[in-house]
Amino acid sequence: MSPGAAGPAWRLRAADRRIVARFAEIACPPGVRAQHLLPGLLGEFESLLAALPAWMRRSVLAGLMAFDQGARLYPRARGRRFTRLADADAEAYLRAVLASRRDGLATAAQRIKGLVVLCYYELPEVKEQLGYRPDAYIAAVSRRRLASYGAQIAAGEAAVLAPGPGARAGPPGPDPGERP
Repeated sequence: MSPGAAGPAWRLRAADRRIVARFAEIACPPGVRAQHLLPGLLGEFESLLAALPAWMRRSVLAGLMAFDQGARLYPRARGRRFTRLADADAEAYLRAVLASRRDGLATAAQRIKGLVVLCYYELPEVKEQLGYRPDAYIAAVSRRRLASYGAQIAAGEAAVLAPGPGARAGPPGPDPGERP
């Protein structure tokens, strides 16, 4: 979500926000908490979910809920949900779930982790820290390609925009079969 843009049209419920926030604290680099990036990350995640079809959004949320509640069965959790675990226990639980190869929860957690981490790296502050400034590169490549392939591009555009066979020259007028 770009700075100054309106918030997403679709919002997470408070309980789901807590799960995503806790998941991000564990799955993303440590700076997410220290640099107060969670609000922006949650906004990015909501925007991402809003762009998904409803059935997919529901499946992501169901996976988050299953992951959160599944922690109760993890021995180190002693019956607590993922959102209630200490950092070390939460990290161990996430690693254990991701390591389990025969489990549908592992697949869901892996994909959700990918979405959450993607949202983290979309944050402007993170892009700035990484030195990710592609605009100058894109402009340079565009100029180079236009210099190299400008004639072919112009010929292709002319071919696509040229009037087809049987087209009249001049401004469009009424069809011959139309009454004025």
